[in-house]
Amino acid sequence: MSIQYSIGEFAKKTGMTIRALRYYDEINLLKPFYISPTGRRFYTEDNIMQLQKIVSLKFLGYPLEKIHKLIHLQNWDLQESLEFQRHEMIQKRDHLNRVIRALDHALFIMEEQNTIDATIFMSLIHNIHKEEEQKEWFTNYLPKEAVEKMFDLPEEKYMELNNEITSLFSELKAAYGQDPESPYVQALLKQYFDLALVIYPETFELMENLEYL
Repeated sequence: MSIQYSIGEFAKKTGMTIRALRYYDEINLLKPFYISPTGRRFYTEDNIMQLQKIVSLKFLGYPLEKIHKLIHLQNWDLQESLEFQRHEMIQKRDHLNRVIRALDHALFIMEEQNTIDATIFMSLIHNIHKEEEQKEWFTNYLPKEAVEKMFDLPEEKYMELNNEITSLFSELKAAYGQDPESPYVQALLKQYFDLALVIYPETFELMENLEYL
């Protein structure tokens, strides 16, 4: 007869919590080998093997619902499943990298300016989030090499430019309602277009292309 472990012994042997084991039982992910009339759960070495599969798949990023389906499949295409999961993890990694980048930019600006306007901050986050879509849009009107060059600024330079843009947008927001022909507003607009040319040096070519559409 196989060695049987109480839920406490099994938890200690596998490093799982009793609460997690009970939850896995409830969702039919890892059923005990035997449940006594009094409700006590007992596990065997086979349960350990099954738990190892669950823990391994969880480590690879599979959600419990997906793990439940996989471990109960009779014909499981492991390679196809792993390739799909790898693709999913790459997408999540890229998303996390963009989030970290946005946070780095926001913290840098706050350190430089001591504060940041919420609306302008959201605009900054939106631009970082939509950067790939912006690239695709630009490629409709400019050579791919030119577009790559536009977005190939060193990260430190990019952060400095975002800091300048944030400061400039704050001034433009404060100047809202003033005479657009005033020297002050005109100077702000010139600064804006100068910054645009630094970030997007192909702006003039883009405008010329748009004129012919």
